[in-house]
Amino acid sequence: MANQVKLNHSNSTRVPADDLHIQLSLIFRAVGTTDRHAEIAAKVLVAASVRGVDTHGVSNVVGYSKNAEDGVYTVPQQTTVISESETTALVSGGNGIGLVSAYEAMEMAIAKAKKHGLGMVSIKDGHHVGMVAYYASMALEHDMIGMSMTTAAPAVRPALGARKMLGTNPIGFAAPAGEERDFFLDMATSTVASGKVGLARRIGVPIPAGWGVSVPDGGEITEPPDGENDDWALNPLGNTREQGSHKGYGLAVMVDILCGVLSGGGFSNQLDRGENMSWVMAIDIACFRDVDEFKSMMDDMIRELHATPTLPGVDRVLVPGDPEADSMDDRLVNGVPVENGQYAAIKARAAEVGVEVVI
Repeated sequence: MANQVKLNHSNSTRVPADDLHIQLSLIFRAVGTTDRHAEIAAKVLVAASVRGVDTHGVSNVVGYSKNAEDGVYTVPQQTTVISESETTALVSGGNGIGLVSAYEAMEMAIAKAKKHGLGMVSIKDGHHVGMVAYYASMALEHDMIGMSMTTAAPAVRPALGARKMLGTNPIGFAAPAGEERDFFLDMATSTVASGKVGLARRIGVPIPAGWGVSVPDGGEITEPPDGENDDWALNPLGNTREQGSHKGYGLAVMVDILCGVLSGGGFSNQLDRGENMSWVMAIDIACFRDVDEFKSMMDDMIRELHATPTLPGVDRVLVPGDPEADSMDDRLVNGVPVENGQYAAIKARAAEVGVEVVI
């Protein structure tokens, strides 16, 4: 059933990635962002859609631009350093577009790693950052390992709990390979990202049992509910205690600590909807070992994982990053699918803010 919660030819329209980038950057400029910040925001959202992370991709320009126009986000924005050491920094996102502050924080982390081997930045006063692993992947072109994570307002129950207390609190991790595809992990600490439930609701398909439960009774739900409804909650990764829900729960709290408690911006249950605190890190591989040798060993590990015998009915064993890379191979050639309702909404938003409709 999870395969039903996907875009296909009947519920989406294919658009060239370059056209989407132009359209999104025009919209962001129209609501007051600087040229640089418009380019950053467009780049991050289009990258998510190209990689197949549709819930965190181009459709978000509508809500982000309205928040900027309505003063919910501060634009133009500035990422400012609150405290800093050679390897660490605490920054304020300035209540701006979260994509921009997370991008600039990772730029800072990479710069620190180039000088000192490690860079780590915690971000407060922030908003939704989109596909969290994008920021981890920024380290790859510098032959570094990247890690990124972000909090969110409550959508997930703790293991054994019957109330939303945690965000989906996703984690991103990226490490460069040589001849093989780079390792790219992008995961929520809940059973599924909350955006998948919204996508299922928009395209009119049920959600798989195990994604969420009604609260406080804990009954399984398959009809995708309204995200702001407190009568249900997403399950932590693992779903049940027997299947390891305490592990997903523990990871979600870890994210809250690094992003919310360390920054002072607040943990999930202290955040309003739309508030997000984040954390990024870059590690210079060359400070530990020869980079080419590292990549060669990464290749060996990935090849061995791919060579694992499969269970019956399965074509191949995947490594994190394979589905996203497969999507890139398809979508950069054949266009990016945009859910039909969201495609219309983006065009309407462009017209509303007075810019050319190019998609």
